[in-house]
Amino acid sequence: MAERGEHTLREIRGQVKAWAQAIQEARIVLPRIRESWSRRNVAEMVFCGCGSTHYLSLTAAAVFQAETGIRARAFPSSEIFLFPEIAMPPGECSLVAISRSGETTETVRAAKAFAEHKGGDHVFVITCYANSTLAGLTQAPLVASAAQEQSYAQTASFSSMLVLALHLMGELAGQTSVLQALQMLPEHGGNVVRECEEAMRRPGEDDRYQRFFFLGSGPNYGLACEGMLKMKEMSLSYSEAYHFLEFRHGPRSMVDDHTLAVGLLSDRATQEEVAVLAETQALGAHLLVVGEEPSQIGALKPEYAVWVRSGLSETLRGPLYLPPMQFLAYHRAMRKGLNPDRPANVEAVIYI
Repeated sequence: MAERGEHTLREIRGQVKAWAQAIQEARIVLPRIRESWSRRNVAEMVFCGCGSTHYLSLTAAAVFQAETGIRARAFPSSEIFLFPEIAMPPGECSLVAISRSGETTETVRAAKAFAEHKGGDHVFVITCYANSTLAGLTQAPLVASAAQEQSYAQTASFSSMLVLALHLMGELAGQTSVLQALQMLPEHGGNVVRECEEAMRRPGEDDRYQRFFFLGSGPNYGLACEGMLKMKEMSLSYSEAYHFLEFRHGPRSMVDDHTLAVGLLSDRATQEEVAVLAETQALGAHLLVVGEEPSQIGALKPEYAVWVRSGLSETLRGPLYLPPMQFLAYHRAMRKGLNPDRPANVEAVIYI
């Protein structure tokens, strides 16, 4: 019988190997996807998923639009078939449907509804299971087979599917430099995992922290939402996610000395983001900062910091921001005597 938290810990530690295998497998499929893409004049890309993969979609859509110039939006999968007039734009558009299992009912329904309205060749799939129902809806699914998990809460699967979404973007944009840069993600990810496993133990086990706020803007907002969800799922702790500047408009009324604010720093908005963190700290909150390098924060003195030192742009280094938040939630769950492998009231696959 597995020990409490054993699967989650192994999956967080081993995710960078899954990234490397996903990249290798994607090299076979991506040229076929690009050849199909080149025959169309797509004006908008829609991303969808449920729970964690909806948050993945938020980041993937932001990065896709920033890097390609093509409009991109993200929706929960259910919106695609419940409100198609909102979620399915008129004209030439495509869908990227993301599901760890490939069996989540809403995402399968969304992909089928989109294919019915726009055509099956307008649906792309990212999953961890090649033989799933969702993967069967397209001839060239992107599959992170090494990221199949025994834990219910997504860790390795989320980051691996995000890596695939970034590669899809690079391929469709025809950006060779982006694809080359992404090859370095597993190496950088290994460094981050080694650095932050023990570093996140101290904040994770600190009983003073009763509220967790995850802050991220631009491409990092979806990642902040995922950090929030991991903390809720694994440790049953109060956690919320906001855009940095939105945190000023009401939510900071909840800040006190029992608060840990986790800030995911971008490049272009660093000055504004650091200002919000400084204000939050002045209200009594403790800070965990995740960013590219220490020079980003100037005179700010957070209690905890993880620097990924990747040399990658803010749109490409998202997967590197995930392990610190995953370890934080894991250590918090273990401290509270919970089993992060089997969160309360959570299933690995949702069928409706």
